[in-house]
Amino acid sequence: MKLIGRFGDQNVEIEVDRDGSGYKVTLGGRELHADLVKANEYLRSLLLEDGTQYFIGHHRDGSLHEISFADRTLHVEVLDPLALHRRRREDEEDGEAANVCAMMPGRVVKILVTEGETVRKGAGLLIVEAMKMENEITSPRDAVVRAIRVEPGQAVDNGDELIVLE
Repeated sequence: MKLIGRFGDQNVEIEVDRDGSGYKVTLGGRELHADLVKANEYLRSLLLEDGTQYFIGHHRDGSLHEISFADRTLHVEVLDPLALHRRRREDEEDGEAANVCAMMPGRVVKILVTEGETVRKGAGLLIVEAMKMENEITSPRDAVVRAIRVEPGQAVDNGDELIVLE
């Protein structure tokens, strides 16, 4: 599973894969093999392949994680790459964008709206499968669906126009 960890203004690529009873974790190009055991609601035991063991405090609120170990506490936001790309696009939009475009290559799974339908900001427009995950693409603003440029089963590429909003 590929993720993005945000530490303040810094983004770090994270990849997590099952490795036997543990995990192979790649953080910004550095590979670690570890076992993680949940001791209770907030305490985890992390055992690295070299035998080093850490007890970690962990609290999660949505995509925000507070991780405490030794004398440090980190605040990390963990996002999938598509959510990060969507957030950047929404931050850049001034609310007047008329086209909803694909943010990465994928396949249209389902259309959730019809032409002429009025939608509210955040309403689901369609579902696109990308990186083995189904992602609901939402309306960036209150609008009317003027045109649907794709159909279920269609492959799309980054930047392809999916839906026109007015």
